Amino acid sequence: MPTEQQAAQPNERRAAARGGKATGDARVGAGGELRILLIEDSRLLRDRMIGMLTVPGVLRVTGTAETEQEAIEQIDAHDFDALVVDVELRQGSGIAAIRHARDAFATRIQPLIIVLTNYSLPTVEQRCMSAGADHFLDKMQQFAEVRPLLERHQRGSAS
Repeated sequence: MPTEQQAAQPNERRAAARGGKATGDARVGAGGELRILLIEDSRLLRDRMIGMLTVPGVLRVTGTAETEQEAIEQIDAHDFDALVVDVELRQGSGIAAIRHARDAFATRIQPLIIVLTNYSLPTVEQRCMSAGADHFLDKMQQFAEVRPLLERHQRGSAS
């Protein structure tokens, strides 16, 4: 489990290994808002997170997905500056969505990818990070860290 300080630092080596730009260079949407794809199958949690991740002029959830297939469709159809991903989805896997995002954005600026999961086992973390996640957070203990990570990313992108 990463410390708070480690969670706040995107892995530049991982971005370089992907052949993409570091996530701190993400293009920010119109109005300077960070465009977020929220991949979460729990409606209750999704609604709570949309409220938490909506900061006018700073952060905005511009897409949601409940399944791996919906996530892939959103990734293929829209540009996002960040993805917040649950591992276990109603159908499919958040890990597959992460891999697809890294491939789909291969010739564009890579989005920041934050995994937020109840499955905070080291093996799950390793699979997520290998797929291309930048941060791996436990829903129960690190839920409140998502918004500061996104805001930091947005500030770095706007400069």
